[in-house]
Amino acid sequence: MTTSQEFEDPGLFECMYNMRAMRRLKPDPVPEAMIEKILDAAVRAPSGQNTQRWAFLVVTADEGRKFFGERYRHWFRKLLGDRMPPDDDDSSPARQARAALHLADHMTEVPLLIMALGKRDWPFRVPPEERVGLAPPSYGSIFPAVQNLLLACRGLGLGASLTTVHQMFEGELREYFGIPDDYGIVATIPIGFPMGRFGPVRRDPVSSKTHRDRWGNQPPMTTVD
Repeated sequence: MTTSQEFEDPGLFECMYNMRAMRRLKPDPVPEAMIEKILDAAVRAPSGQNTQRWAFLVVTADEGRKFFGERYRHWFRKLLGDRMPPDDDDSSPARQARAALHLADHMTEVPLLIMALGKRDWPFRVPPEERVGLAPPSYGSIFPAVQNLLLACRGLGLGASLTTVHQMFEGELREYFGIPDDYGIVATIPIGFPMGRFGPVRRDPVSSKTHRDRWGNQPPMTTVD
């Protein structure tokens, strides 16, 4: 099994350029040293006024993974409905759909689940008199930590992907895991050693996604290798 001591750090930009969402994961346990390292990377993320509104729920116990995985599979298949592509469809969207379904069907076997939680905080635009019920978690304060976590996984050779299907059964998760009301679940990251390989990701050119000074102004851009 690959360990953090054996794996050579590929470098920041290499990680960003070939960090695929890895949804086919081996059931082999993730070493505790790796878990600690990716969590330590997560909490190094920038934080406004250093408030550090994040928290992480790490699930490795069989019972907890089974509880999460069974509900994830149920809701993923319900949301998917009859939109699964035919077996002879080899397009990129079809392959991605099959990988996502594979993850859902094997979620109980994923060795490590990390839920990224955020302290609830009303957005500035919501006036005090309209702040009724539970505030949403501060997503903008949490996703930098989530990205750090994903990059750390890639740096250690671990496969990971960001999921939000937990929204369909968050109430059950809160009760089962004892999550307090002042925290909301922002994302769940299934983690394990990948069955496939990391590799270059296909993305649209930067110039097609970038506007300079005014919307619609898209001058040519030179990509630096």
